[in-house]
Amino acid sequence: MPFTYHIDVHHQMLFVVDTGVVTQGERLEIMRTWLNDPAHRPGLNTFADFSAATSTPTLPELEEIVAVMRQHAAAIGRKKLAMLAPQPDTFGVARQFRSLVGSDLVQVEVFRERDAAMNWLELARPAL
Repeated sequence: MPFTYHIDVHHQMLFVVDTGVVTQGERLEIMRTWLNDPAHRPGLNTFADFSAATSTPTLPELEEIVAVMRQHAAAIGRKKLAMLAPQPDTFGVARQFRSLVGSDLVQVEVFRERDAAMNWLELARPAL
């Protein structure tokens, strides 16, 4: 599957990687999979890496993803989502997604550089 995820329990982060061509069915399936992962908990900040993606969702597919997120809002929890999208097409679609989500569910930022995305997420971590 070109869409994978990893939950880093120590850093309280969800990492999602999209490589190649991904179908809408695969996008929705991976969301259901990490939501049901025993390591998942509400509020995990997320780093979504679309730097190797060669496909992007359509507007209706983005709307469907947002609808699923709203349906599972309690399980997702309030969090930050950093989207790494260095390619112009992917960057534009990620910004469109950010507009659709709004800020009431998830705080989304789109980045062209990995370090900037990771730094933004670091600011969200509580002091221990």
